[in-house]
Amino acid sequence: MSFLQKISDFLQSLFSPNSPESIQRQAIRKIENDLRVLAPNLYKNGLIQPSFAETLRILFQNTEPILDLLSQTLCSTDLETSRKFEEQLLLTGFSEEAKTTLEEFAYEKRKAGAMEADSIIRYFEGEHRKLEKVVRELNSQEFIKIDATLDKIKQLNDICRFSYITALKIFDSGFSTKIDYTPEFQALPPDILENSLLDLYFVMADMDITNSVFNAVLALAKLTKGGSVSDSYATSLKDNFKKIQSIVKHIFTKEVLMNLIRLAKKNCEYIPDRSVYKGNVRQKYADYLENRFRVDEARLKSEIQDATISNEINQIFGQMQLAPVVGYSKELDNQLRQSTPCSFLWITPMQLLKNFIRLYFLEHVKPLLNDIVIEGFFMNPTYKSEFSSVVFAINDAAERIEAFEAKFKRGAVFDEANITSLIRDSHKDSSFESTLKDMVDRVNKTAKEVIQNETTNVFQLYKKIKDILVESKKPSSEIIQNLKVLMISSRNRDNSDFMESQYGQWKVFLEIMKNSVIIGTIEKK
Repeated sequence: MSFLQKISDFLQSLFSPNSPESIQRQAIRKIENDLRVLAPNLYKNGLIQPSFAETLRILFQNTEPILDLLSQTLCSTDLETSRKFEEQLLLTGFSEEAKTTLEEFAYEKRKAGAMEADSIIRYFEGEHRKLEKVVRELNSQEFIKIDATLDKIKQLNDICRFSYITALKIFDSGFSTKIDYTPEFQALPPDILENSLLDLYFVMADMDITNSVFNAVLALAKLTKGGSVSDSYATSLKDNFKKIQSIVKHIFTKEVLMNLIRLAKKNCEYIPDRSVYKGNVRQKYADYLENRFRVDEARLKSEIQDATISNEINQIFGQMQLAPVVGYSKELDNQLRQSTPCSFLWITPMQLLKNFIRLYFLEHVKPLLNDIVIEGFFMNPTYKSEFSSVVFAINDAAERIEAFEAKFKRGAVFDEANITSLIRDSHKDSSFESTLKDMVDRVNKTAKEVIQNETTNVFQLYKKIKDILVESKKPSSEIIQNLKVLMISSRNRDNSDFMESQYGQWKVFLEIMKNSVIIGTIEKK
């Protein structure tokens, strides 16, 4: 501010001390006086000094190696990588008992335990109690401290990611990171740096780089290097932290940055935005553990169930290669299980349903029953209506299963390519993981509905076939006058023989499906 301007402001303050302009000038002078005390080397004569840029440069140099480390570990854009290192840091807070329990929660170990258990129900009840005990530890003071440390690391990562080069080029348009380049920083009015100041305040306000933060970052470095680092690396990293902490605590303080922003905006009451770091890692990890535990348990039950019914499946299909369910397949499920906490829950029952209808109904039983519906002389109209409804209900079962499979085609509601894409993108953004989970939940719900509905139709038809077989052995049927004629006709004889000879397989099929759906009592043959 020029000498004449100071005189003018002084005179105006004498004669118009309460004017808005005078009050504003007084407030600005107060901010400038505060800055002379707080940061005499950063701001002088209405200009932000080259020393501000030099401090930015030092900050840039010392954040670079930390940014490289954080980008590969805790703050990786790959969510699976980030989650892995986050879990490693969290594990340091658990008791030895809890650590052992978490190791035992590995899928293969849980599977081995379940297979060896005398009671599957009691085994899973015990597993749930173990999980609850582990989750309770996450509420301890130790984990509250770890949570706070992880938040500070996330803030440190944002400080490391600040656009230093952009800001430095405002001070020196030719600025370069080359070793032999000597910067020529210029003093600048605050308003030119407004955006950079706002961004810097946003990520740096209230930052405190504690020993806990350093130790956690050093632990990340050790994890990437097989468990240990050289003394020279640890010393260099410590030096980086000391310089960053010195700048954060003593130079680029919250008060200094806020005052510079207010000067830039010419608004002495302006409150800049700042980032809030409340990641609540403990709760996220608890949710992750519980979700993974639930999905693994469903998978375990499914695999154990598949193993227990293998004899029954062989009884129905022998060594026949079962046609897969398009889309709702083991191949896509493997991708889900390998990369996400999601999985398809009803693959086996859906596949059994599809193949049973194809092999045991469509070719032989369907044409026979349709003939009976059309040409049969039913003694009771009510029974005819009931019989016809059951037959017609299952006639299109294969088409409805195909309709479910069609949902996985390109552009359809469960587009398989879209699911594959979400699996890949779920590593980059948690929103994709959430979208994937919602979709898989809907897929499983739809699959379960198809299985329930079509198995119910099979069960109802099973009972009607029993009626037909019983009536066909009588001298004269009490429900369909010409039943015997229809069944022994040249057109239907082979189909009738097939239905009768394979009727027992229907019972086996339904007994298997009772593990997945709710149907009525299956009477013994």
